[in-house]
Amino acid sequence: MSGLSASGRCLCGGVQFTAAGVPGVVSVCHCDICRRWIGGPMMAVHPEGGVEFQADGTLVWYRSSDWAERGFCSTCGSSLFYRLSGQPDYLAIGAGVLDPAEAYSGIENHIFVDEKPGFYEFADDAPRRTGAEVIAEFSGQEQ
Repeated sequence: MSGLSASGRCLCGGVQFTAAGVPGVVSVCHCDICRRWIGGPMMAVHPEGGVEFQADGTLVWYRSSDWAERGFCSTCGSSLFYRLSGQPDYLAIGAGVLDPAEAYSGIENHIFVDEKPGFYEFADDAPRRTGAEVIAEFSGQEQ
């Protein structure tokens, strides 16, 4: 397993955790649901070694679509996690809730770029995929 170990928490500290195998790059999702949830694109990391909770009494999950759930703190409202329904090993963590944030070296990819509004643009040259391409990949129908 590569990557670093990082601790994370919500604003109030009701959810605290350690993630292992956190890559040094972030993924960016521009889908309508992420933008409504966070107020902008979701920047996330996908730890290879899982998450260990030190506190999770205020963690709640919201089923945001037929295929995914979003985890947040019920006290302070911090947006923390995204996971695929039926695949508990696939977990994305909001990059901004982890320490040290300066450990990230760049952006790995952008997804759901067809849903990105025109009022912002990222200057990197990371690969970009549409929602249809992402859904096909996760459903095993990628060509």
